[in-house]
Amino acid sequence: MRIAKDFPKDAVVVGVDLGGTNMQIGVVDAEGRIIGRCKRKTKAHEGRDTVIKRLVEGVWRAMDDAKAPRERLFGIGVGAPSAVDFDRGVVIKAGNLGWEDLPLRDILIKELGARETGLRVALDNDVNVAAWGEAQLGAARGRANMLAVWVGTGVGAGLVLDGRLWRGPRHTAGEIGHVVLFPGGQPGFMTVEDICSRTGIVNAIRRLLPMHPESVLHRLLAEKADETGSIGSSTIARAYEKDDELARKVVDKSAEFLGVAIANIVTMLSIDCVVLGGGVTEALGEPFVARVRRSFDRTVFPSVLRKTDIVASSLNDDAGVLGAAMLVCT
Repeated sequence: MRIAKDFPKDAVVVGVDLGGTNMQIGVVDAEGRIIGRCKRKTKAHEGRDTVIKRLVEGVWRAMDDAKAPRERLFGIGVGAPSAVDFDRGVVIKAGNLGWEDLPLRDILIKELGARETGLRVALDNDVNVAAWGEAQLGAARGRANMLAVWVGTGVGAGLVLDGRLWRGPRHTAGEIGHVVLFPGGQPGFMTVEDICSRTGIVNAIRRLLPMHPESVLHRLLAEKADETGSIGSSTIARAYEKDDELARKVVDKSAEFLGVAIANIVTMLSIDCVVLGGGVTEALGEPFVARVRRSFDRTVFPSVLRKTDIVASSLNDDAGVLGAAMLVCT
């Protein structure tokens, strides 16, 4: 299936998933397949100009990997970790990049020579593009309405309504991580992101670990002593798979509250498809999705909304790259 009716058969588009630590770049053909890749460290600490230079170089490296001449390039889409003014192509505030009110689209148009060659350049929020990827090519393909919730270091969401990405007039639609679950709660234990993100899960585990001397997490963390000693999604998943009491307690509670938050949005908007993605979802897999589902079913209203599909991402790490590429084709 062609990704767009007006898309030239031999053309390619590039999608960029720009993160605070890494940037993933992919070359996508007319059938929606990634045919070339480049992964680079973002190096945000070296400043804006370095990041943009590395992004542009990465685009051309991915094109070389795809063995695609530059004249075949139709356009470039970028997903940035920030609220984005889509119409103006401006990164509003990307804390992990140190950017504020940055006209990234215009900068890329200049750096890529897009004005001279007629390249299309598009920019959006990173979870928006992941949602768009799933809606166009992934788990929600063919669905006119969907909610994508990405659980990783933080928690973000993207909305597709009536077949279009919904950004809102202030460009902030989908900020589910900042939805308050416990008004007046203790700092660090109020929002969806506080409790349901990997950061929230790790904070809870570290707080409770001394009270669980039998937890396998002690051993798993000791194995990492010569590395960072950090608790990543894979470590949490290993403990969960081993039926560790502490891991089960924290992860299940996180999934429960995430299900409540999703149910509230579905109750409000009557959406019939939810896609779960991000590092935590990928690591924990179907058991995590099932826990979210059970909490959702207990909370959503009216009962007919229990027919809403809740599924894991089918594109995983490629959702952002493919969704960014698809921005150029719509």
